[in-house]
Amino acid sequence: MAKIGRPKTERAASARIVQIKLRLYPGEDDDLITFFEGIPGRLRAVMVKRSLRSGIQGEENSDTDGDDEMLDVLDELMF
Repeated sequence: MAKIGRPKTERAASARIVQIKLRLYPGEDDDLITFFEGIPGRLRAVMVKRSLRSGIQGEENSDTDGDDEMLDVLDELMF
């Protein structure tokens, strides 16, 4: 029986998977709810990575050290 789909590449074999679960609350997280509703399901990971990179670059350019705050936020996102 022939396999269906693309063959796994070396890049795919070395990928790290990070699972994140978000709870978004109407009235509090309306901007994020709108953001995710506007993204097709297959592009969510790409958009989340783009947003994270944008935030990381913004942090590097600021004069304040928010590493502890960022780590606290990331800890809250992990389950």
